Amino acid sequence: MSLTKEHVVAEIRGCVVAIVGDEWAETMDISPDRKLSDGLDLDSIEIAKVVATMMTRYPDVEFAAWFSGMDMARITALTLGDLAEFIVRSRNGRVLQ
Repeated sequence: MSLTKEHVVAEIRGCVVAIVGDEWAETMDISPDRKLSDGLDLDSIEIAKVVATMMTRYPDVEFAAWFSGMDMARITALTLGDLAEFIVRSRNGRVLQ
């Protein structure tokens, strides 16, 4: 059975809630189209925690290689859905560039 984007989005959403707290999360729309930085209002430390958690959860996914090909503008424009899609495609054998 292949990994679904919906499953990964739910995992990332849970990770964001664990990092920022339930009270803050209740006021935000934590959806796939929200940018990690300004859309979800995560600071760089919180984004790093989300990615570190996903790296632990999916150790076979090449996050470092993916991020190394991006400039800061692209990294700050990443959405929750972009991150989920990268994980799904990597796990299912179709790596995004």
